[in-house]
Amino acid sequence: MLLTAAQLDEFKAEGAVPVPGLVPPDVLAGWQAEFRRACSADGVDLDDPATWPAGRYAPEGGWPKLSPCLYDLPNLQSIVEQLGGGAFAPSHPAGKPWSPQVPMTRVILPSEPGTEWAPPVDGHLDGYATGWGGGFMAFFVVLLWDVSSPRGGGTAYWPRSHLANHRYFLEHPERFDGSYLFTEPVRSGGHRAILEGDTRVGEVECMTGRAGDALLFHGLTTHVNSTNEAGSRQPRVAQFARYSHRKMREQAPMVMFPDKDGKPWSPPPRGKDSPEEVTGTGFLPPDHPGRKLERYDVPQNLWKYWGPALNT
Repeated sequence: MLLTAAQLDEFKAEGAVPVPGLVPPDVLAGWQAEFRRACSADGVDLDDPATWPAGRYAPEGGWPKLSPCLYDLPNLQSIVEQLGGGAFAPSHPAGKPWSPQVPMTRVILPSEPGTEWAPPVDGHLDGYATGWGGGFMAFFVVLLWDVSSPRGGGTAYWPRSHLANHRYFLEHPERFDGSYLFTEPVRSGGHRAILEGDTRVGEVECMTGRAGDALLFHGLTTHVNSTNEAGSRQPRVAQFARYSHRKMREQAPMVMFPDKDGKPWSPPPRGKDSPEEVTGTGFLPPDHPGRKLERYDVPQNLWKYWGPALNT
C-alpha cells in the first residue's frame, strides 16, 4: 500500500489525511478477538453497551500486545518508507536504543448519561518535554471499531495547524526544544494560542471512519482526545503508531536532559546502586553546540527531512 499523489497533496496541505483500509480484514478480526478477551475478565463486552463503564477505559490487566504488531503491518511499513525515504523509525524513549515498540492503545466509551457533548477547545503536540526537541515526524491513528459520528470519541485535530505551528517555530526556533511549553503565550493560553489569528487553521474536526481505517498526522498537527457522546453505542478503540526521524533520535544522548549548567546528559555508570531512570533538569543554553544538530533545526522547507515523495 502506498499513498496516492492526491493523498500526499492533501497531507501536505491539511496536516492529516485518511488512509482507508490500512488493516487487512483478517488481521482486524484477530485484533478484535484479542480485545474482547482482554475485556471479558472485567465483565466488559465491547459489543454490549450495557456492560460499558463511562469514559476512557482499560482493563485491569492492561491491553494485549496484538499479533501481528501494528508496527509490523506491511501496509504501514510501506507508507512509512514512502514518507520518510528510509529515514523514519518507530519512536522510542529518549536516550535508549531503538527497540521493538508497543503501540499506544486508547479506548473511549460513552460519557456518563446526561453529559453534554462539546468539541475540544485546545490540543497539544506529541514529542515535546523538557529538553526533548525535534525528531518526531508523524503518527497514525488506527481504528479497530467503526466510529461513524464526529461525536464518537475520535481523535480531534485542527486542520492546517501544522502550518501555524511551523510558522511559530520559524519565528522562535530557540523554543523548538520544548521550552515553548513554559513560555508565553503557550504557558497561559495553551497550544491554541499559537493557532489564534492564523487564518489558515480550520475549525476542530473529530476523526470518523470504519474499522481498519487510519488517519495520518504530521507531527506538528495540534490534536487531542475527544469524548464519546453519552448514549453512543459505538466504542472508540484505536491504536497509535508514532514515527521519529532516525538520525535525530540517535542524537538524543548528545543533548537530552542536560544538567542545570548546560552539561549534556549521559547515561550513568551501571551498577547495583544506579538509578533505573534519569530525570531531566533543564534545556540546553542557546550557545550550546547541541543546538546545531538536525534535531533542533527548524527548516524553511517543512518537508526538508522527509522523503522524495513529499519533496517533488
